[in-house]
Amino acid sequence: MQKLNKRSGSSLFLMEMILSILILALACTACIRIFAAAGTDRRKARELNHIQTLTVSAGEILEGWTGNPDDFLSLLPGGIAESDKIYYYYDKEWTICSENEAQYSLSVQLSLSNTKKEAELTFYNASHTILYETVITFPFSGKEAGHE
Repeated sequence: MQKLNKRSGSSLFLMEMILSILILALACTACIRIFAAAGTDRRKARELNHIQTLTVSAGEILEGWTGNPDDFLSLLPGGIAESDKIYYYYDKEWTICSENEAQYSLSVQLSLSNTKKEAELTFYNASHTILYETVITFPFSGKEAGHE
């Protein structure tokens, strides 16, 4: 009879050990998923921070822009003017680089009319997926438009 009780105690201990390992495995899985999500969120936040900085810079330049694309390029250097757009290429650290090394890119479409000046900014990642798009518009005052 004692042998039977001793085996029951060992079986119960083994069941508790297996249950403890299962709970620990589930907790580890949850932690790994949380850390992976945090890494992704950190990367996205970093991208958005650089996008915000470049967007503010482009807006400041556009406010004083005279309509000549070369003026825009002189104030935000490193771009490549092609037809009616300016392209900027950035590496993974958001430093200007060549198109071949680019992890991110910015396309700036400038336009000027009698009433406003406008820049359409589009940010892309390496797989050419749009990360962010915005349009910055500044209306002319009567003085700027030549209506004194």
